[in-house]
Amino acid sequence: MVGNLLEILDWNISEYQDSVAIAESHRTITYGQLNKLSNGYLRVLKEWGVQEHDIVAIEMDRSIEAIAAMIAIWRAGGAYTVINKDYPDTRKQLMREILSVDFTIDESLYVLPASGEQPEKPVHRSSEHLSYVIFTSGTTSLPKAVGIPDRAVIRLLGEKRLGLSPGKTISHISQLEFDASIIEIWGGLLSGMTLALLTKTEVLNVYTVEHRINQGIDMMWITCSLFNFWVDKKPGMFKKLSHVIVGGEQLSLSHVKKALQYTKVINGYGPTENTVFTTLDVMEGDADEIRIGTPIHGTCTYVVNEQGECSNEGELYVSGLGLALGYINNPEKTEESFVKWNGMDVYRTGDLVRLDRTGKLEYIGRRDTQVKINGYRIDLQELEYTVKFLGVENCHAFVKDKKVYLAITSSYEKLADDLKKHLPMYMIPSKIVEVETLALTANGKMDTRALYEEHFVPKSVKLTNVISKYLDSSQLEVHSNLFEFGLDSVTVWEISRDINETFNADLSFFDIIQNPSVHEILNVLGEKKYAANHL
Repeated sequence: MVGNLLEILDWNISEYQDSVAIAESHRTITYGQLNKLSNGYLRVLKEWGVQEHDIVAIEMDRSIEAIAAMIAIWRAGGAYTVINKDYPDTRKQLMREILSVDFTIDESLYVLPASGEQPEKPVHRSSEHLSYVIFTSGTTSLPKAVGIPDRAVIRLLGEKRLGLSPGKTISHISQLEFDASIIEIWGGLLSGMTLALLTKTEVLNVYTVEHRINQGIDMMWITCSLFNFWVDKKPGMFKKLSHVIVGGEQLSLSHVKKALQYTKVINGYGPTENTVFTTLDVMEGDADEIRIGTPIHGTCTYVVNEQGECSNEGELYVSGLGLALGYINNPEKTEESFVKWNGMDVYRTGDLVRLDRTGKLEYIGRRDTQVKINGYRIDLQELEYTVKFLGVENCHAFVKDKKVYLAITSSYEKLADDLKKHLPMYMIPSKIVEVETLALTANGKMDTRALYEEHFVPKSVKLTNVISKYLDSSQLEVHSNLFEFGLDSVTVWEISRDINETFNADLSFFDIIQNPSVHEILNVLGEKKYAANHL
């Protein structure tokens, strides 16, 4: 296979000039038109003075223009990084500083397609050329910038199980700063496929997603949490897909079985540091267990025990063409994770796995999901596994203020009692709450913070926090008269508005005037049962 991304892309542009490259709900663009638009962005980059090996930031939602900008950055000899435009300004600035970014393309930049099809002097790219940078969260507040070279993306194209081939359509639903977007965008465009781009609004509407699938999507990549959400709502929506690739978190067997009635499910596992996928497992109708499978094309895997020797159970090491160049401008973290082992360059994933009798890898958990509370070491994934073993379809365990909390999506009155039959007392959650759905982040992963604030923070605490914004609240208690703390007609309007936004309620000015305490307001909000039992 040729050595850099632009050579492959240019071949596809020439071969599929008039074929649709990207289809949004109300507009499409062909490969030829996309090329001209990207050269329009390239002209701007040259005017700005972008040089070879510069890293250029993109602050845009997924769109035709964002992808054209990425191609232009490659043509300029640079690499791109995506910064979510909704991030706080301090976070954006930190990311730019880590990468020494001087140039940013955002949605305010209007570009006309260039008349010429190719730039005058295309830059030379090698297989080791930095292609893009994706930020991952670190163990500190400082994010890690993972640098991915051309070769790592190209090696994905050789994996037959992904089903990437000309004439097919792959969905594009991932946030651009998430590495799932790589298999969608470049797995698609470098294979002569069409990208079916869905907006944030479309992705949240199951019926809109089904409509787009029925219009002609062949395959999708979906995070596990989003997959579970869709399966719970309408599993039949997948029936026209040849297959769906699910990853990002550990799969739920019950959800997989429901989806397998309509399509093939592929479990896609892999850290960002080894470029999207490390292993795959193709699951069909009779699947009765979850495995992360076997290595993809261009990747080797090793199960290493605590003594640093190959074993049937231990930490997963990976090597091969998918390895990142390391963490940009962070040599200390790079040396910790990208190491020499038995004379090879490997990445230590931090994931614990087991090799089964068929040669497939089984995911056990992460070293860093083991938390210590009151002197006891607790594995949150072991807790989640046990909950699912007992029949709960989906759940999420997390720690807050040295307490274990568990959210479940199935009704199970005696779950705590049954957990005590399988787990030691120190692993039993302090609080178990049944929720309709598990909150997701913009990247489609579990939103622990939102889950905690919505379902585990006592309503009295939430209400007190709202009121405290407007009154002198140092001595405020649930039965305190708010007029004694400075409540007046102006603050009543402000408090009622804030309460309505926080609790999705319809509290009036007079509701607060007539019920001037946290306790009474909770009753008005329909929380009488809660107030009686928990205040």
